[in-house]
Amino acid sequence: MAVIGGGPSGLSVAWQLRQKGHEAVIFDLEKKLGGKISTLIPRSRIPDEIANAELERAREALPQIHLQQKLGREEVQQLKVDYDFVVVAVGAQKPRILPVPGKERMIPALTFLKQSKAGEAKVGKRVVVIGAGNVGCDAATEAHHLGAEEVTLIDIQTPLSFGAERDAAEAIGANFRWPCVTKAVTQKGVELTTGELIPAETVIISIGDEPDLDFLPESVRTVNGFIEVNDIYQTTDPQIFAIGDAVKLGLLTDAIGAGRTAAQAISDILAGKRPRGDTRQIIDRSRIKLEYFDPRLQSFESVEHCAMECSSCGSCRDCGVCITICPQGAISKKVEGENSLEMVVDTEKCIGCGFCVGACPCGIWNLVENDPLGV
Repeated sequence: MAVIGGGPSGLSVAWQLRQKGHEAVIFDLEKKLGGKISTLIPRSRIPDEIANAELERAREALPQIHLQQKLGREEVQQLKVDYDFVVVAVGAQKPRILPVPGKERMIPALTFLKQSKAGEAKVGKRVVVIGAGNVGCDAATEAHHLGAEEVTLIDIQTPLSFGAERDAAEAIGANFRWPCVTKAVTQKGVELTTGELIPAETVIISIGDEPDLDFLPESVRTVNGFIEVNDIYQTTDPQIFAIGDAVKLGLLTDAIGAGRTAAQAISDILAGKRPRGDTRQIIDRSRIKLEYFDPRLQSFESVEHCAMECSSCGSCRDCGVCITICPQGAISKKVEGENSLEMVVDTEKCIGCGFCVGACPCGIWNLVENDPLGV
């Protein structure tokens, strides 16, 4: 299989395909593997030692990785000839720019973050970030680290930022303002439709991104700039699958789950089976647990430390809490091979107390009420 894109979603589907015994070859435009993890996400959020350790694991499991590969329609058509399936996982790298006078003065947030991580970014003393989402918060925090003394984030609505990104921006004293509608960008700063001028030497734009899909063959249909797929992430070209932000902007965990689904569907097809529908192992978000997650931590001492702080991804982490807490000793661990385990419930011992449901940090266990007995 050919995977176009070496970011988190591309690595996810390639990893899953290899786990299922299939060859997966990655083609990526960047100089480094990892997509946004390597080039954009600030070190304050993902330390280099953790990112590098995870990417090294990927390199060991995926020996066929081709970087700095710019593909056009002819190259993709050739991939269809050379491989059984092609998976598009290019992410969303094309920034949206406001169509206002002075738009050429804006620096796209992804460009700024990429330059910052490479040590090439410079900012003035006053910075305005248009768009106060999480990416905008990352840009604001990095601008402060580069020497900006006054950072303002503006938005046309209540900012959608949250979590560590919002906290980090607030911690450096960033000023959030809304509703603000940009009229123009001048040498002096950002002019609002109200006539107010917010002074700035540097203006960063962060109002979203979209995928660059010019390389796709005409057999792949797009809708509003994104690739159209079915429930197994198969495009209108049955030989091409698509996952991640190229399909729909979302969380990293959503992209990884899509990679799992696409890999399972491809494996089923190659085995002559009817591919299953949505096989993503994503749990009800209301059941996600954060007992062992400390949002105050900004860095980790080691890869193991990072792993211990994970919140739920919908998969058992083999912590053994359910076995320990069960008052009836009804739960046991069943190991199958080196990399497979299952937590098994003895229905004769289980009394339905629900302790395992409440204690599981991953939200894996669920309690289903019995049907009432007829009278």
